[in-house]
Amino acid sequence: MSLEWVSYFTCHRCGLKKPSSEVPYDHLGYAICPACGAETRPAATTATGAQNVADG
Repeated sequence: MSLEWVSYFTCHRCGLKKPSSEVPYDHLGYAICPACGAETRPAATTATGAQNVADG
């Protein structure tokens, strides 16, 4: 008996769970939920404030 490993995509907005092979991806490779259209891109961070400025 052989095992087949299946990776699943779970949408954090609507909760849809589908095999990753059945989910569309954008041009950068991030999954797009087929039910609600939510993208899985990481949140953008910005360097603001004195604690984030490198001493030079």
